[in-house]
Amino acid sequence: MTTTVQIVTDPETEATHYGIPVCHIGEDGDMLALGHPGERRALAAFNRHARVFVGLANLADDRRARLDEWLGITQEKWVIFRRPNPDSLHEDPDCVWVFDEADANTPGAQPVTVLDVC
Repeated sequence: MTTTVQIVTDPETEATHYGIPVCHIGEDGDMLALGHPGERRALAAFNRHARVFVGLANLADDRRARLDEWLGITQEKWVIFRRPNPDSLHEDPDCVWVFDEADANTPGAQPVTVLDVC
């Protein structure tokens, strides 16, 4: 049986900070921001999300942390958001969406900025 891919054009996020929709992805504290707002703006939104949504002091949960310690750990990507494949053992069917990396020229691709804390 072939499963039809259900594209998500307006992905739900956890919150919007400084005009940037953000949410956690995975279980390690990684985050995703919709768009390519630039590294410093994305980090500001991620940092605010860590404080407001999670209750941490900041991304590092360390008041002595400095911005320069976090520069260079974001990546601008293009992705296709879609519903999880219920036939896949690697996708949680309870997730609202998952994403696949794509090229900027791929129809339906959306820009995102990803924070990889690992």
